[in-house]
Order: sequence, then C-alpha cells, then structure tokens
Amino acid sequence: MLGYSEARRTALAAQLIHQRRRPGPPGARKFRSTLDRLGVLQVDSVNILARAHYVPLFSRLGPYDPALLDRLSHQRHPPWTEYWAHEASLVPVRLRPALVAVQRRTWMTATGLDTQIRDELSHQILTLLSASRPLTARQVEGRLGHHGGHQGHWGWNWSVVKRVLEDLFASGQIASAGRNPQFERRFVPASAIDPASEVPDRHAAVLELVDTAARALGVATEASLADYYRITVTAARAAAVQLHHEGVLEPVRLPGLRGTTVAAWRHAEAVTPRAATGRALVSPFDPLVFHRPRVEALFGVRYRLGIYTPAPKRTRGYYSLLFLLGERLVAQVDLKADRAGKVLMVRGAWSEDPGAVPGGPGKASGSGGRAAGVGQVVVELAAELGELARWLGLEDVVVEGNADGDLPVELRRTWRKLPEIRP
Repeated sequence: MLGYSEARRTALAAQLIHQRRRPGPPGARKFRSTLDRLGVLQVDSVNILARAHYVPLFSRLGPYDPALLDRLSHQRHPPWTEYWAHEASLVPVRLRPALVAVQRRTWMTATGLDTQIRDELSHQILTLLSASRPLTARQVEGRLGHHGGHQGHWGWNWSVVKRVLEDLFASGQIASAGRNPQFERRFVPASAIDPASEVPDRHAAVLELVDTAARALGVATEASLADYYRITVTAARAAAVQLHHEGVLEPVRLPGLRGTTVAAWRHAEAVTPRAATGRALVSPFDPLVFHRPRVEALFGVRYRLGIYTPAPKRTRGYYSLLFLLGERLVAQVDLKADRAGKVLMVRGAWSEDPGAVPGGPGKASGSGGRAAGVGQVVVELAAELGELARWLGLEDVVVEGNADGDLPVELRRTWRKLPEIRP
C-alpha cells in the first residue's frame, strides 16, 4: 500500500515535474528525454494563454523555444507527428502505428457518406497529396474544385472533402506534417511520415501503449492507464496483467476517495524521490492531470476546465491552471495572455486545501511534509507567473481589480513589492 505522499512523489517523478527547473533554456538532451518520457502532448485550438501542446514542456523545462517543438513535427520523416491519442495530440512517430490500430473515433469519419462518393474522393485526395507539398483541407478542396456542401457535426460545419480527409487521417492512410499559423492541419501521405511503418495487431499495440503510459505515470490505476491514450479499460487491464508477468509492472494499492484504497500498477522503472521540490503551473491539457479522478484521489483537488462549463456553474474561472508546489497542487489561477497589451492577466486565484485528501496531510507544503502558509504559496505563485509571462513575451502581470477567489488581494500586493520576480 502506497501512502498519499509516496504515491504523489512517484507520480510527479515519472512526469519529470518533481524538481525545480534549472535557470535558462534546457539542453537538447533534456528536451528530448522529457518528450520521450511524456509520450504525448495534447493539441487544442484554445489559445487564450498559449497553444496547449507548448505549455507542458515549459512547466518542466522553463523558457524553451517553442520552435524546437514545431521542428520536430514539420521536418521530413519527423520524430513526432499528430494523431488521435488523448484527443488530438502530438505523439512519437514510433507510437503512431499502435494508435492507428486501437483508435475507434468514428465521429470524425466519412462512414455516413455515399460509398461511391467517399471512395472516389478518397482516391482523388490520395493522388493529389502524393504529388504535392503538404496541403490543408481548404487547399485540397480548392485544388479538387470540390464543394460538395457542408454537413454540421459536433458543432463543426465540415465540407465533404474535410470529412473524407479526416476519415483518411483516422484510418492512417494520410498523416499530419504539422499545422500552419492558422492552426490548420497540413496533410501528407502516411509514407511521407514513416515509410516503413506497419500497423501491428491490436494486442501488441495495446501492450506498447500501456507500457508507455505506465512509465509516464509511474503508478496508476487501470482507468488512468487507459485514459492516457484513450483505450478501453478492459484492454488496459489485459495488457497490464501480461506486462506484470513480463516483469514490467507490479501490483500495488493506492489511496482512493473517501478513505478507500484501489488496485493499481507501478512501473518497474518508477522511482520515488525522498522529497518533491518542484514548482510549476500545470495547464488543463497537461499529461499529469489528464485523468481528473486521479487528480482528485491523489491531490484532493477537483479540477474542471471552465471553457467547457456554463458560466453560472464555473467555480474556478474560464481557463484555470493548477499550481504545483512541492508534492501538492496548492492553488488554481485563471489566466489570459493579453498579447496586444503585453500583460498576463490574472482573472482569479484560489487556494486549494490539500486536507481534502482523506487521510492525507492537512496543510500545503513546498517540499515534502513541511507546511507552507498562504504567504509562501502566494510568493511562489507570483514568481512562477513572472517566469510564465517572460516566456510568453509579456512585460507585466496584472491581477484584475475584480479578480475572483481568495488570493488576488495578497497576490497583487506581493507582485508590487517584489520587483525581482517581474518579467
């Protein structure tokens, strides 16, 4: 049985977010090893702060150049590419065949179209892409001169060409060569990404994905393992049992909600540091917090993203990030990058009570079990906001006058009297 503290430290170490970042940009080896460990970066069009896939690396590495990440998915035969994983995500090219084998996201396919139209259009698209540079859906539609009407789906007004493109993408016949400045996916034949790839059988694919997820999570329930790449819990369970027989995973029990314990798996390579000393703002799309029940069970924080919640029901603002200090998530802060005004706007800041974890320690801490008062939390949060603003190219942090939560007044006061933490 792992206690709360041991489980948290193991999880944070697996995610490479358990230590303070070193000053300055990371080296190439650190950049690559962090990416390899995470194994996935979720992509999302929301840009209220920064594109979703950029922030998790800042949380772990500090002020890196986002162009480094762009180049990984834009070069010929790239090491990373976009595919369906935990939603649309950047993933290592080596995992793409396994993901193609297991993904069953039929909502974005063209199965509802007339079969002859779909097949003819698929052939035209594949022929066009094989003789062209990477093209967006709009460019493909323009080249083919095909304007077969639009059909709304899940709130999107997709053309027939767009639907067939997404069908080919989901089935692995075409791939992404990155996105343009308008955040449109650029399509290429799958052979342009990985000429030698073969889709494995489903069982082998699940084994590879669960092994990768378990290494990235350190210790996790089967539900958390399944959620990392959005496979079924049944498949994750079968893979975990086989990986246990192979010596890759070991069974453990983790603390659950309301004083319960739950069955889980620990990766053989997982380490449990004596203390967690990290400090980071954790975005809603960070792999550390993919599985919200895990966040609540281990850290005692109920985390919901406000952009998908009706305004009257939001309790933590529109786009809140969690604040990690030591081994605990001690606050949430609602942020917006005002690029025109060159300021990072704080629209709300709330303290989180780690005592909400049943049986866990009742006070926040900056390192291990040492208690940290609200004053220390605010000072550390202010410093982290300054580093984030600097990385985003912003010149100041502004706590709005009507900012919500219990921390804005002290956060504003701290920001004013500590000039050394400002961008």
